[in-house]
Formats: sequence, structure tokens, C-alpha cells
Amino acid sequence: MPAYTPMARVSEKLNVSLEGLWQFEALGWISIVERDGTLFIPAHQEYKAVLILRLQRFLRLNPPELSEILRAEKPPYSFQDVDRILAKRQATDPDESFHEAAD
Repeated sequence: MPAYTPMARVSEKLNVSLEGLWQFEALGWISIVERDGTLFIPAHQEYKAVLILRLQRFLRLNPPELSEILRAEKPPYSFQDVDRILAKRQATDPDESFHEAAD
């Protein structure tokens, strides 16, 4: 049986708001499950949330870029492939502008 962590605990551990985790789910990046009235995140989805947060915080990727990485990559995730994946996407659709200017 897969391991599940209460959503509030994942929020604390990853230093992300509950709303942020819900946004990840709304974008189709992670799944949140309910059991007996408590919200949980499966361990493999928590692992994916860690990757998402690192890509947002350190590489400043926007949602379309993150979606592209998550579609192309399978665990174990690697930062090494991010540039290759985004470059490949840009090469196949040069009119598609992924990276927004950093604030």
C-alpha cells in the first residue's frame, strides 16, 4: 500500500501553502486524496511537489514550462534535463514563448 502524508504536514514540510498544493492539483501536476475526511498526498506525489517547487524557486519556470517538464520527465527527476527538454520544445514550436520575464 502506498504511503500517504496528511496534506497539512506536506504543506509544512515543503514550506508551501495549502492553496499552493491545491493549485498544483488544479494544474494536473499532483493528486490529493481524501480518506475518512482527511486530505492526503501520496508519497510519489509529494516527491513530484518537491520537484515543482525547486523548478519554480530556483529556475523560475512558469506553469507552461513546468507542465512541459512534467510531461517529458519520469521519476527520478533530474535538473540536468530541464534545458534539453525546453530547448527541444522550443525547436519544435519556435513561435511558442515559454519563459516569462522574471519580476
